[in-house]
Amino acid sequence: VFAYLCFLAGQTSKIRLGTNVYLMGLRHPFVAARAIQTLDIVSGGRAEIGVGAGWLCSEWSAAGTDPRSRGRRLDEVLSVCKRLWSEDSVAHQGEFYQFGPVKFEPKPIQRPHPPIHIGGESAAALRRVARSGDGWYGIGHTLTTIKPVLKKLQAALRAEGRDLQQLEIITAGEVSTRDELRRWEDLGVTRLVVCPWRRGSEAVAGLQRFADEVL
Repeated sequence: VFAYLCFLAGQTSKIRLGTNVYLMGLRHPFVAARAIQTLDIVSGGRAEIGVGAGWLCSEWSAAGTDPRSRGRRLDEVLSVCKRLWSEDSVAHQGEFYQFGPVKFEPKPIQRPHPPIHIGGESAAALRRVARSGDGWYGIGHTLTTIKPVLKKLQAALRAEGRDLQQLEIITAGEVSTRDELRRWEDLGVTRLVVCPWRRGSEAVAGLQRFADEVL
């Protein structure tokens, strides 16, 4: 995915580039940190990364890891990556990874690192967002179904001394009018993932119609 995004970075100059929910915990922290850092540099600081622990246990089993450890693995890899991106020298002795002092250069353009949006709606995922996230990435929602999730997220943030206003709130959602868009905004959602077409051949016309009628 990062090779493709780096290619797109070379074909664009303004749009931001990132992942939906990258299973960072399946990667060694050196590999994950380098992939994200490279995208940020070649794009001129336009990278932002969605990460998550995932739900498909067979992915983790196929990689030779215990699916029950996926949350702890993500927490450790994310912590190490943040240090690699921001500290001059890093040594680490953790549950899954251990290494002596290393230097990691060059640093990402965005400081201290590209925005990290954490996906998931379980209690553990929301605690992870509150503890380590620059944003929260939700699954598909309606104006009604997102309310209880945001309430839980707000409680998790308060426990960490933070507030919803300190996060980017991202979710997929249906919107067909400017009024609906304003209602999403009123709930605190800062970014909506939309797909205003059904077939690839309809994409350009669908985007134009969405821009004219909703934006």
